[in-house]
Amino acid sequence: MAAFVTGIAPTQDVDELEKMLGSMPSLDHSKFVVITKCERTDEHDDSFLEFAHAAEVEGTNKLILDGGGTGVPDINSPGTIQLGYLGHPHVVQHCGNLPIPEDEADNYNDAIDNGRTVVAYPVDGDAASVEAAFRKAGIMHVKTFKA
Repeated sequence: MAAFVTGIAPTQDVDELEKMLGSMPSLDHSKFVVITKCERTDEHDDSFLEFAHAAEVEGTNKLILDGGGTGVPDINSPGTIQLGYLGHPHVVQHCGNLPIPEDEADNYNDAIDNGRTVVAYPVDGDAASVEAAFRKAGIMHVKTFKA
């Protein structure tokens, strides 16, 4: 069964994220799902990372995931997707279709709202080595969720 190793990077800075995630040579960098709330820039477009830019559409319950895509089906295809509110009418699910349970999603949403970045990586087998690589790179709150 497929799963996603997820964690929170302490920054939205593209250079810092490239250093953190680039320090994991055993992982395919094209498979990272990097979700940030900051506006898209040329620096994001020029990065080897694929960013999904979460932006709330004012007056609606939709989320725009404006990214180039990671090649991971149904995760961050460019476009608008419907949201479900997470038990609180004012809490928006910034993580799109990632399989993060509602009781954990508030932590990820708060991180994004407070200038940090959510990073996810798909795994089909043992997630322990990916979790260890995330922690070694400085990713916090590392957890694995089954898709």
